[in-house]
Amino acid sequence: MAGNLAQRVKQQNNQQVQQRQPQGNTLEQQVKAMEAQFKLAMPRGADAAQLVRDSITVLRQNPKLMQCDPGSFLGALMQCAQLGLRPGIGALQQAHVLPFWNSRERRYDAQFIIGYQGMLDLANRSGEIDYVTAQEVRQFDEFIPDPMTGKHRHSYPVSGSRGEVIGFYCVFFRKGSDRGQMIYMSKEDMEAHRDAHAKSRNKQKQVVGPWVDNFNAMGLKTVIRMNFKYMPKSTDIDNALVADESVRFDLEPQSDLVQVSEQPNFSEPPTQIAGDWSEDRPANVDPGTGEVKSDPWTDSAPSQEEQEAILQAEAEGR
Repeated sequence: MAGNLAQRVKQQNNQQVQQRQPQGNTLEQQVKAMEAQFKLAMPRGADAAQLVRDSITVLRQNPKLMQCDPGSFLGALMQCAQLGLRPGIGALQQAHVLPFWNSRERRYDAQFIIGYQGMLDLANRSGEIDYVTAQEVRQFDEFIPDPMTGKHRHSYPVSGSRGEVIGFYCVFFRKGSDRGQMIYMSKEDMEAHRDAHAKSRNKQKQVVGPWVDNFNAMGLKTVIRMNFKYMPKSTDIDNALVADESVRFDLEPQSDLVQVSEQPNFSEPPTQIAGDWSEDRPANVDPGTGEVKSDPWTDSAPSQEEQEAILQAEAEGR
């Protein structure tokens, strides 16, 4: 009896996924079939065909995405389309589409995450910013900041190592102004921020995922995001703050991002890197091709057998 109930629960979940799944035999085919919809959603001048190519590359480089709810993967691509950001890993760092284990629904969902370069791109689009940058400060750099004016001096040693990262900053200047806005955080302050705000944790409540795998990139993203509130008001920036780290199933190209961007609370850690990659490229990714060489998800999400056991246990408890 319990086994039959567990099977019915599983079948019901599968039916719900299929109801959201667009037409197409494979996920790649579904992506290609969405090109016209992506074009309707994208800012003028953006290339929907390029988005499709990028998406298929991401899908092939991260096979775990094949196990995600198809609607969530296509929804994440629609987020990219509406914000005009290119998804990718390796050299393409504007946005990421990554698989997370959704323990409540007992499936993988694809989550949309903006990279720090994507945030800088969105800031520059307002047309009201003359200069914006985000940088790491390292041990042997010469860094003299003036937070009151935003003006600063930052130089690197001409030879030898720059040393370990000791801080992060983002500064921008409005057009026509000689006073800028600077956000600076030391490495210690950033670690405290991580410990207070990181969403991805394991069962022992330890921080996992992007803050561990790509701390420097997450530090840059954090200071940019903090500076967003001081930048000229922009629809792109407002939408980015809503869409970042969200899961979406709505595939309408003109949907309001505030209404369709769901902010999940995953109890399991992410199944792939969520930060931008620079010199800290993970060992499981080939530096030449960007291809994933091994499965990094073994310890971060339940196996198929474990998922079956979860359903069985729940069924027996009903």
